[in-house]
Amino acid sequence: MKAAIRRGMVCSLLVGALVAGRAEVARACGGFFCNPGGTLGPLPVAQTGENVLFFVSPDPAGGSPKIEAHIQIFYTGQADKFSWVLPIDAQPDPPDVGSDAIFTTLDAVTRPQFQVSYHDEGVCKSGPEIPGGGGTMAGLPRAAPPPSVNGATGGVDVSFRGAVGPFDAAVIHSTDPAALKDWLVTNGYVVSDDAFRIIGAYVSENKYFVALKLLSGKDVTAIRPIVLRFNADAPCIPLRLTAIAALADLRVNLWVVAPHRTVPQRYQEILLNEAKIDWLQGGGNYDQLLKEAANEAGGDAFGVEYAGTSHVMDRKLWYDGLYNLAALRTAATPPAFLAALGSMPFARDAKLLALLEKYIPEPKSLVDKGIDERSFYNQLAFYWQMIPDEFAPFDPGAFADELDATLVKPLAAAQALFDQGPYLTRLATFISPEEMTKDPLFVFNADLGDVPAVRQADATYECGLMAYSHCDAPLRLNLPDGRTLRFLPDPSVQNGACYGAPGAYQRGDIDNLPSLATAWDRADSGPGTVVMDNSKMITTGIDAHNAGTEDGCGCAVRGKAARGLGVVLAALALAASLRRRRQRR
Repeated sequence: MKAAIRRGMVCSLLVGALVAGRAEVARACGGFFCNPGGTLGPLPVAQTGENVLFFVSPDPAGGSPKIEAHIQIFYTGQADKFSWVLPIDAQPDPPDVGSDAIFTTLDAVTRPQFQVSYHDEGVCKSGPEIPGGGGTMAGLPRAAPPPSVNGATGGVDVSFRGAVGPFDAAVIHSTDPAALKDWLVTNGYVVSDDAFRIIGAYVSENKYFVALKLLSGKDVTAIRPIVLRFNADAPCIPLRLTAIAALADLRVNLWVVAPHRTVPQRYQEILLNEAKIDWLQGGGNYDQLLKEAANEAGGDAFGVEYAGTSHVMDRKLWYDGLYNLAALRTAATPPAFLAALGSMPFARDAKLLALLEKYIPEPKSLVDKGIDERSFYNQLAFYWQMIPDEFAPFDPGAFADELDATLVKPLAAAQALFDQGPYLTRLATFISPEEMTKDPLFVFNADLGDVPAVRQADATYECGLMAYSHCDAPLRLNLPDGRTLRFLPDPSVQNGACYGAPGAYQRGDIDNLPSLATAWDRADSGPGTVVMDNSKMITTGIDAHNAGTEDGCGCAVRGKAARGLGVVLAALALAASLRRRRQRR
């Protein structure tokens, strides 16, 4: 590994329980918080996971690239117990705050989708089925302080200290682990013995640290992603320190916008066995297979979920005119403001709710009557008509300005970085604390191909000459990797194939095959080195499974369908010939 790359690492750390707070408010139905124009709630995958986004921009002068890191924080608990520490190789610019909506949108655009196109072979009998022959059926959706004086303080150099969004933030550095621990404890950070041991290792590696707490008066719903900017040769994630508070099988999602496809180093890159994916149920077992494949690779591995142009994010976060702040500033009343707000694609989440609480607080008389916030904001026009004098003074300009600063501008800035691109990679893994013994590093490889987010398979109902309907026909599934699987309907699931019921087809021993197809040690050029290859075992298993779909006479199901189709075609040809003869007479 190049020494320059070893020197240039950014490391993100997630400390605390990884559960987003107050998501139930965002999911409420009826009124403003049920408007389909907004994105509801945090990322599904982020309830027990860590989300990191890196923008890597080369230096035209040939120096270390500029890296901008967005790290999404999830925490539930007491606000005064929240503390977060991130080790970084290079001294960053003063921290900034970002937007949860960036991660929500990224997830929707790049998360793997498993779709199946259905076709008929032969002529199928009619039946009560829902998925008819032909057409495409998308896979089912599977189920994001007072400032202090900078400078050296007791062996710790504080290069920045101040309020950053909802955080009391500091950038600190020390060559003495004990001095760094004393500074953290003195300033209200919790440092366990295990954390101190790992922090000491990072201190010996000459790391800088970004330390965050919530400002007094801020609750956990105010937490926003942190944004760090610095120069370094390559990004990394410091899973050694993440292990202190991580859950078992923590999902880590990483997005990187860079000149070329991103590959892991120190960790393997893995490819899943497509035959084990439950295509007919929209890939509902994908996360489980990713977890199994990572374990089969030894626990330190990332799968590639998308690799391709960053233009998939075009106009997804921001474009001129998407947010009409002028209309908000001229809204004379709270209902008018909320109506204008509802026409814009702001995420209906805890961050927006906190701003509503600040600028349009619920009148005390309604609170005393037990009217909850959800009902109040969803029926704001009604309450305004009934008791306008009990509302607090309203400042639409101040509300619009804070929306612009905290929600719109971070989206516009991120959109500009996606637009610069040119390449976006999404990698993901599941990893447990005992496996977090080293920090993955990420480099860029121009020789590797794209990986689509939408994976497409083709399913064929082998109906023969009206021998079967879609409810009971054998099914042939052609996978994107070129392999073919055949399935027989499970007779114990009556008409299950008609309605796409889980378990409608017999999977045999397919699910006993490895979840890992191939694992590589990647480099910054070439294909890398294959370290595990289960392709022969998988092919043998598929062949054995397909052989088990033959009928009692030893004829393959596909053969029966083909012969039936031949009879149909011959009959149609004979009928056409007879019609031509009659026409000539």
